[in-house]
Amino acid sequence: MKQYNYIFWDFDGTLVNTIKGTREAAIYALSKFGIEEHSQDLGKIFCGPPLKESFKKLGICDEQINKAISFYRQYQSENIIGTNEVYSGINEVLEELKRKGKVLIIATAKYEETTIKILKHLNIYKYFDFVYGVTEKSERTTKKEILSYALNHLENMQIEECIMIGDRSSDIIAGKSNHMDTIGVLYGMDDKEMLKKAGATFLVNQPKEMMKIIKK
Repeated sequence: MKQYNYIFWDFDGTLVNTIKGTREAAIYALSKFGIEEHSQDLGKIFCGPPLKESFKKLGICDEQINKAISFYRQYQSENIIGTNEVYSGINEVLEELKRKGKVLIIATAKYEETTIKILKHLNIYKYFDFVYGVTEKSERTTKKEILSYALNHLENMQIEECIMIGDRSSDIIAGKSNHMDTIGVLYGMDDKEMLKKAGATFLVNQPKEMMKIIKK
């Protein structure tokens, strides 16, 4: 079995349950454009994919998308930190991986500054060596682009040592596109069939099962 020393993590739906706060931020941003949408599915729609894609699905035109994203991120940064919860078992996995000397990296389509703020609030920022996400100045927006950017900034790393963990098909596809093995988690957004179709190398039902894969 391969020895995975560089563990890449998606954020929303993999490390942290962010559905409630994500839904609130989406409702707020959409309301600024006269769209009164309160569906419970909003949290899932906005957890993971690039924000531009999600806002387009809800009827925001191209000319308004940047404003919508700005409203969304402002609300997230100022109002929803306390609505996030670490998934059960994640703390134990992170602690064990650090004991084993693994390098832990977050690759997320979420705003990088907000991600770090939430990690610190939940007291798990200490486990991560690097956090890569979307920034105001960066052009990277898709998970594939963000993961590629993260890989390019790691020194003395072999791709065979890397594995991507995520709950969305886009996480799996991004990992495969960057020649990495992947773990699809079944407690997040996408179901088993979607993750299998995307080509996940491994599937787990709960965090502790990851240690059977990353065991050395």
